[in-house]
Amino acid sequence: MATRVLAGVALLVVAMAGPTAEGAAGPVPRTWRVGPHGQFTTVQAAADRARPGDTVAIEAGTYPGGLTVRRDGAPGRPIRFTGIGGTAVLTGAGGRAGLLAVGGHGWLEFTDVTVSGSTGFGVYAEGAHDLVFDRFGVDGSRDGGLVLVGTRRVRITGCDIRGTNSRGTSADHEALSIASGSSDVEVSGCRVHDNGEEGIDVKYDDAARVKIHHNVVTGNGGPDVYVDSSSTVDIYANVVGGTREATKAGIGLAVEDYSESRLLSDIRVFDNLSTGNAQAGLSLWVESSGTMRDLTIVNNTFAGNTRGSLLIDADRFTGRNTLRNNVFGDGPIDAGPFAADHNFTGDPGFADPARGDYHLTEGSAAVDAGSPERAPGFDLDGVARPAGAGFDIGAYERRWP
Repeated sequence: MATRVLAGVALLVVAMAGPTAEGAAGPVPRTWRVGPHGQFTTVQAAADRARPGDTVAIEAGTYPGGLTVRRDGAPGRPIRFTGIGGTAVLTGAGGRAGLLAVGGHGWLEFTDVTVSGSTGFGVYAEGAHDLVFDRFGVDGSRDGGLVLVGTRRVRITGCDIRGTNSRGTSADHEALSIASGSSDVEVSGCRVHDNGEEGIDVKYDDAARVKIHHNVVTGNGGPDVYVDSSSTVDIYANVVGGTREATKAGIGLAVEDYSESRLLSDIRVFDNLSTGNAQAGLSLWVESSGTMRDLTIVNNTFAGNTRGSLLIDADRFTGRNTLRNNVFGDGPIDAGPFAADHNFTGDPGFADPARGDYHLTEGSAAVDAGSPERAPGFDLDGVARPAGAGFDIGAYERRWP
């Protein structure tokens, strides 16, 4: 470790790579500490010093003023913003650029950081790329919470997003928006709950390549997970439920008029549990005109929804559309244009639905009764399929030997 003086401030330069300060790999990465024991009192001041490969280490606490990113990291050398000793909370007005204003920058990572109380967006990125949000939080915003517009290669893991869209239906974007040409985004292990509008929304992405999995998305205005006029989206192993608006399902697939393509295609929905929603467990809706193509809805469990397990309000379908191995616990459904087989209607023998346990009981008619065709290789719990003589119907595979 070496110490040097710059503008009267002692900076601790931590040698992390390369034999010299300007080796073949570039400048030696540095750590800039923010907080009572650091070199800086504001996150913005440290961020403005940071270069590719550097870490802005933010002591647990609350920091007013938000953060505007002004510089890119580099391939293999992202700029990291990390809470240490707990969560670093950024507060401030926010506004249209976002309380965390990523802009069009790239190679950035945010860990153990929360943005709180924005009067506009919590996080806003437009034209950005190569971002990581790990154990990241959004705690309240008038508009969308974490908004990606035309943004590529993003990983969002272990996040908690709540209290967004407090302006209600006039709010712009959603709790977590993946929008308008964004692509190659993965959302996993997150809680997205108690927001004013949609939970996770993929919209107007013609080549999205988005994966939404192992999240708990509940208590939102709804839908909890929504895909509008996009293609190549996988929604799997999520627990969704408790939408509050009467027209909003747990999972919604749609074509709205704002879309230019008017096409929803190549969507896979599997191993999800969707319960207790104000509308259906899953809905398909076209605002005025549009096409749905190549939809695969397999091994899901829908139960306890006000308007049934499945609601179809769309009339133009092409390609191969499949309903298979689903539990429709709310009674008979109209499969419409879908090729439907090996589904179960009614209660197949849930373990304890009053307590939210929708596993199958031993002896259930849904055990070993599913089709192996296009069935997932694991269930909502991560149990390998099949566990018995055949594939079980619904989101859960059997738990007993």
